[in-house]
Amino acid sequence: MTVVLARPVSAGIHLRTWQATVLAAAGFGRVDPPTSQRARKSAEREVVAEVAAALGNTPAVARASYIDPRVVESFADGVTISNALARAAIADSKDGRQLVVERAVIRLLRRATR
Repeated sequence: MTVVLARPVSAGIHLRTWQATVLAAAGFGRVDPPTSQRARKSAEREVVAEVAAALGNTPAVARASYIDPRVVESFADGVTISNALARAAIADSKDGRQLVVERAVIRLLRRATR
């Protein structure tokens, strides 16, 4: 599923950063839970490379400047938005799918902040 950003969550979140964070969360939600640290690192590289390609940046720039680190940390802890992606897949509209995914990312970030 390709996630296309419809709007920023708040004025305080830069659009490009939000888009990268949503794309990364969706990417991590699509991969199987890693069974080793090596598998986790490999999945992280793949997802970051996908986000970088979507942004037109290098993976290093995408990870350092655009992807919220809490998304990567949550993936390392085994927490993703995979359930929301399944719900989004059956939503009635593109906007409905986007809303489900974006709300799941917000919840993920809030949980990671605690």
